[in-house]
Amino acid sequence: MTKPQSLINSVRKSYTFFKQCHWQKRRHCPRCKYGVLWKLKDNRFKCKRCAYKFSDFTGTYLGKLNIPINEVCHILYLFVLGVPAHRMWQYVEVSHNTIHRVFTVIRQAIYDKAIYELKEANISGEIEMDETMFGGKHAGKRGWGASGKHMIFGLYQRNGKVFTFPISSRNKETLMPIVENHIKPGGLYYTDDWHAYSSLSIRGNHVVIRKEKGRPKGRNHLNGIEGFWSFAKNWLYQYRGVPKHHFHLYLKEIEFRFNHRTENLFLLFANLLTSLVPNYG
Repeated sequence: MTKPQSLINSVRKSYTFFKQCHWQKRRHCPRCKYGVLWKLKDNRFKCKRCAYKFSDFTGTYLGKLNIPINEVCHILYLFVLGVPAHRMWQYVEVSHNTIHRVFTVIRQAIYDKAIYELKEANISGEIEMDETMFGGKHAGKRGWGASGKHMIFGLYQRNGKVFTFPISSRNKETLMPIVENHIKPGGLYYTDDWHAYSSLSIRGNHVVIRKEKGRPKGRNHLNGIEGFWSFAKNWLYQYRGVPKHHFHLYLKEIEFRFNHRTENLFLLFANLLTSLVPNYG
C-alpha cells in the first residue's frame, strides 16, 4: 500500500499514484469508453473510435486543479488528518486561497459521491431518526427558531450508515417525505416523542424514546444518531466557522468520514479526486 508521505516530495510518484487510481488497469476514452488509443506528441491521447483528445485527468476533479500534483498529495494528506486550511499554509508551498480551492474541490467530490450513495442506499431494518442544529452562538432567539443556524435531519441505520438532510422545518410535512423517499416500509423506527413522527407506526414498528434528566428511560436509545451529532459538531469546531454557502459540502464530508471511518480515507479520497465529474462528456 502506497504511503502518502512517500508521494509528497515526488511529482513522478504522485502522478503514477493518481494515474493508477483513475485508470486502474488500462486507459480508455473518458467519452466513449473505447480502449484503443493513440499517444500524441504533447503526451495526451486520442481515441481511435471517436477521435476525442484527452490527458490522464481530463474530466476529473483532479483535472480542475492547476498546481503541482505532489502538492495535491500533500494537501490531501493533511486534509485527511483534519488539518484546517488556516493552519496548512505553514506546511505547503501554495497560497492560502489555493488551499481553499483544493479543499472545495475535494469536498465537492465527496459530496457528489455521498449523494450517489444515498440514491443507491437500501435503508431498512432498525433506523434511528433525529434532528439537530448546527452553528455557533448568535445573539437573539435561541433553540429551534434561532437565526443563522442550520437545521439537519439524520437517519442512522443501526450497524450501517448515517444519512443527513438539511431541512427548513422539523414539521411532519418536511420530515415524512424524506422518510418515504429513502426508507423501505416495515422497519423498526426509533425516535424521540416529537409529534412529526406520529405516523411512523403506519410504516412499521415505532419505538418512542422518552428522556428523564437528559437520559433515555428504559433500554431503548438513540445513541447511534446522537453519537454522530457529537462526532460532527466536534469535527466542525476546529474549522473556526463554516461558510454558509458551503455548509452542505462540510456536512457531507463529515457524513462520509463517519460512514467510512474504518477504511483508508487517503485512498478513498484519491479515488474520488480521480473520478469523472458527474455529467462529464
